[in-house]
Amino acid sequence: MTLYLTKTWGFSSPSGPLQFSTNGWRTNARNALKSGDMVLIVGTKGSETDEDEQGRILGLMEPTKHVVSSLDYDLIRGPQDLDAAGNYKWPFGLELIRAWRFDDPRPLLTDLTSRRFNMDSAQGIVPLEPSEEASILALPRSEVGLLSAIAARARVEGADVARRKAAPPPTTARTGIMHMRRAPAFTYAMEIQGAKQPAIKIGWAFDWAQRERGFNHAAMPAIGGLRYKTRLHQLFPTARDAFRMEQWILKRFDHRRHANNVEIVTPLTLAELQSAWTDYLVMARREAR
Repeated sequence: MTLYLTKTWGFSSPSGPLQFSTNGWRTNARNALKSGDMVLIVGTKGSETDEDEQGRILGLMEPTKHVVSSLDYDLIRGPQDLDAAGNYKWPFGLELIRAWRFDDPRPLLTDLTSRRFNMDSAQGIVPLEPSEEASILALPRSEVGLLSAIAARARVEGADVARRKAAPPPTTARTGIMHMRRAPAFTYAMEIQGAKQPAIKIGWAFDWAQRERGFNHAAMPAIGGLRYKTRLHQLFPTARDAFRMEQWILKRFDHRRHANNVEIVTPLTLAELQSAWTDYLVMARREAR
């Protein structure tokens, strides 16, 4: 594993892609990166970076070689991020597998190394020395979520609108029979409140909120029945992807699946669910490289 460094104007959570100003700088990074390599994010010392982040170690990214456009992500952009023509300055990206934010108090880069970094560290990525790597990787950090292109659209327009816009048009032709499997869909995890033991319903749906309403209509919690409460949901580009995650999580807890409904896992705590959920998403991003 090699740890690289790049300087930016900040680090957001959830994190967008690793960004570059030109395709050339992105290509250089893509050619250098190997599986498992990570990139350290350091705040620049310029006024564009918040004063309390200038020169400090901010975050850590594990990028893929998958090329993306930064414009497809719901990134926070200010006037300083646009050129004179109104174009975003860092439109070239590499998708991430994982990202972390360093815990406060975040040290200055100069506290960990006396090496001076040139302009290429602000445009591209620069490899660190083994001693520098060790000092940085020893710092406490917390994992943050990742933006995806379809998730970004969902944040702006609403998940249902994003799903519908990305879905292929319906068709009655024989070649279109499978079109719904290619439509965006969710994997969901619903806590079953009122059960004798902690229980979670795992499934997939084109609209998790509608599915939750349907379950509660049948369960009638208002008169003492069970209540279904969605705790996690993940939007995928296709229903096949959502189904795959559902099946992976159910298999993970196969020995705890309820005899009368194999999509209900009990006993299962929310902490156990979150751990499995994160494990799957990390695995899926690694496979997508």
